[in-house]
Amino acid sequence: MIKQYQNSLNAVHIVMDVIISGVSSVSAYCILWLFFETDVLSGLLYRQWLMVLLPVGIAVIQILCNHACDLYRSYRSTAFLQEVLNILKAGIAEFVILTIVSLIFSQLERFPLAMLFYFFVDCFIAAVYRFFLRRILRYMRKKGYNKKYLVLIGVNNCTENIIEKIGVSPDLGYEISGYFDIAPRSHLGLPYLGNFKQISKYFKGFLPDEVLIMLSDKSQPYMEHLIAICERSGVKFSIIPNMFSNFSSRIYISSFDGIPVMSMRQVPLDTTRNKILKRTLDIVGSLLLIVLFSPVMLVTVIAIKTTSPGSVIFKQIRVGLGQRQFTMYKFRSMRIETEFDLSSAEKNDPRCTPVGAFIRKYSIDELPQLFNVLRGEMSLVGPRPEIPYYVKEYRKQVPLYMVKHYVKPGMTGWAQVNDLRGSDTSIDERIKYDIYYIEHWSVWFDIKILFRTLQQVLYSRSAR
Repeated sequence: MIKQYQNSLNAVHIVMDVIISGVSSVSAYCILWLFFETDVLSGLLYRQWLMVLLPVGIAVIQILCNHACDLYRSYRSTAFLQEVLNILKAGIAEFVILTIVSLIFSQLERFPLAMLFYFFVDCFIAAVYRFFLRRILRYMRKKGYNKKYLVLIGVNNCTENIIEKIGVSPDLGYEISGYFDIAPRSHLGLPYLGNFKQISKYFKGFLPDEVLIMLSDKSQPYMEHLIAICERSGVKFSIIPNMFSNFSSRIYISSFDGIPVMSMRQVPLDTTRNKILKRTLDIVGSLLLIVLFSPVMLVTVIAIKTTSPGSVIFKQIRVGLGQRQFTMYKFRSMRIETEFDLSSAEKNDPRCTPVGAFIRKYSIDELPQLFNVLRGEMSLVGPRPEIPYYVKEYRKQVPLYMVKHYVKPGMTGWAQVNDLRGSDTSIDERIKYDIYYIEHWSVWFDIKILFRTLQQVLYSRSAR
């Protein structure tokens, strides 16, 4: 039944894509004609066959590109952002193909400009259409239509979490028919369909849309047998191993020379492209901020030097990328006799000098770290670095603590802009936010954190 729904939905998608292609073509033509006084079709007036073939060809290429970018599959449990990214990929592919075509036909020399406008209009309309279609489908699923029937095989540490997520998200349209296991589990609150030997008989009478195999350690010997049953029955199945409950919620499958490899978490900054983007943002950003705040730093240097003895810059060893140690710089905000006090600073800390209290309040003491960023030891955004002593202690207390060293430490981070800073906050919570940042990194995420940091500094919520 679900496959029939998906086929019908794909037919709607194709019809809408043809309409969107036509609307986008007309819109691009009108934009060029009205604002640039360019008639992109003027060279085709004596090639009537091409004028007929062109819109048909554009529509066909759009459908093929959309199919290649997985836009004709179910997005029931996929984030809308991923769907938009696939729309952009399809649009770029279509733009490249049609631009190449325009170079082949000399009559289409102005066609690439038209295609540029077509690309933006087409992607925008397609995204809006998909957005409202999602709303409509989710509303229908809440009302009980277009449901997917799910059967659970086995019970492990992830089972209750899956049941809870499906229960609180009726818009996903999943209904759990029941579960198979060695013995009934009354606490699940689901129909017990029998033991593993009864699965084949059940599938002959009712074939679910999806099966989730979630075996406990005791049930692992049945794995191959259960997979074989699902494959013989032609039912779609997924496997959630028991160990996944101990790791990241995002599991990634790649290959090593054709051999499947499972990764517990993906780090976007592992790729060369993202490393270059991140480093470029750090260099440009730190240089601009150094120039912008140079008057503030000069005044701070004078204020510290004239109000208290000792050096202007406080240097401290911190642990960074790959657990490598580096010297982090700050404007000295405390009295020199407390230099070796390893306890975390607190709001209204009595160890602060009068100038120190002020510069900590507005995070001015952090500005020298811009030079750490410029040197490549830190980043503008990332998990905050700790001293070696705390790293040694925290790694014993928090199982995932060392994951934060997968990336460069930052002057500000996702945990900090969510008010998780200092000794009065939970290190476990901070690490959760740090890991979320590491796994979801993007340039836009960094920019978002920088703007939120600026907002917090202006409101001076608390000292670091």
